[in-house]
Amino acid sequence: MNHIKVIIFDLDGTLYEDTHHFSYYAQCLQKRLPKEKKGSFNTDYNTALTGKHPLQIGRIYDAKHDLILIQKENFVIEAYEWNGQPCTEERVRELYPGMITVDLDQMFSIGDLWWIPSSIARHYGLGNHQTYEAFMDTRQYMMSPEFHMNPVAGLRETIENLKKQCQIILMTNSPQPDSEAILQKLFLKDMFDHKIYEARKPIMTKQHIEDIQQKYGVYFSQMMSIGDNWINEIFPAQELGCKTIFIDPYHRSGEDQADIIVKRIGEIIPILRS
Repeated sequence: MNHIKVIIFDLDGTLYEDTHHFSYYAQCLQKRLPKEKKGSFNTDYNTALTGKHPLQIGRIYDAKHDLILIQKENFVIEAYEWNGQPCTEERVRELYPGMITVDLDQMFSIGDLWWIPSSIARHYGLGNHQTYEAFMDTRQYMMSPEFHMNPVAGLRETIENLKKQCQIILMTNSPQPDSEAILQKLFLKDMFDHKIYEARKPIMTKQHIEDIQQKYGVYFSQMMSIGDNWINEIFPAQELGCKTIFIDPYHRSGEDQADIIVKRIGEIIPILRS
């Protein structure tokens, strides 16, 4: 990959390995639910974390029909009720006769742990506005002194070295203020040549990559996308011809789903250094 000229990093789940904020987010969602639904939310959340719930990383939650989907190349191949009961082939064909489109309103890609508690909360009646409020409360907590983060050993030095030959880009769905605070805690705030906040991935991923390609005058084959959400950061980049590194701590991917697949960000440091 010595020909790479542009590297695009995701932020959450990519540039740090801390996960305790997800429990805080789940608590923020739970407190917005009616009392009679709090217990069910907590049960489903803990079940999902152990992989025993049909809502799992790599699947799609269709909030409109309250179904959990397994898709391949945007075609639904299986669908499950919330209790795990599989839908009939006839119903799958009836509801999803063509390609589905992931969005940020009704059709959610469960690409990382942010979407597990959010989707459970939607199932129990919270709207997008309420789940976003809980998300912003969590980001506010992550900005505070009470939230301690552990920088990945060697990551800053690796990026500093990469900057000698590559443009280093940040592309995140999160807002700027809390993202900047997190980067400050990670000692990475000054590491990026260009930053894209509230990127609306995966809807806008391709457009952002195309804009970056034009901005820096490189080929797509000279660009690399690094992230932990396959739908958001890997698949759209692959379709454009970019190289990809997928951080997959849940082992949900096949060997051909990225150029390189690792379990954690620390594993890519030797790769980037080479």
